[in-house]
Amino acid sequence: MILLDTHVIVWLLIAPERLSGRARGAILQSRISGEKLGYSPISLYEIANAARRKRLTLDSTIQEFIAAVQAKLELIPLTAEIAICAAELPGPFHGDPMDRIITSTAIVGDCVLITHDDRIRKANVCKAVW
Repeated sequence: MILLDTHVIVWLLIAPERLSGRARGAILQSRISGEKLGYSPISLYEIANAARRKRLTLDSTIQEFIAAVQAKLELIPLTAEIAICAAELPGPFHGDPMDRIITSTAIVGDCVLITHDDRIRKANVCKAVW
C-alpha cells in the first residue's frame, strides 16, 4: 500500500499539477496494479483544521472534501503500535506529532510514503518518494 501525506491528498484532489513526476508515477502505477492508496485519520484532522483556519481553500465544504477523500482512498486506522512507534522515532526526527504519526503509519504498515516533506525524507526512517 502507498500512504499519502496530507498535502499529497490535497494536491491529488485539487491541484494534481503540484505533484512531482515521481509521485504522480507512483500513484498511477498503484492504480494500474490495483494497489491501494491509503491515508491516516490524522490527515482528515489536518485538512479540516487548515480549511477552518483559512490556510487551505477548498472548492467545497470541509465535509464534502473529507467525503471525497474517504471515497477515493483507504483509511489506515491509528493503532497502539503506530502511536508507540511515533513516540519512539529517533531523536533527530522532528517533533511535529502529525508528521510523526503519518511517518509511523508508513513504518508499521510497511507502506511507501509519498511526501514533499524534506524533513521526513531526509530522516530515512521509512520508504519515501517525492
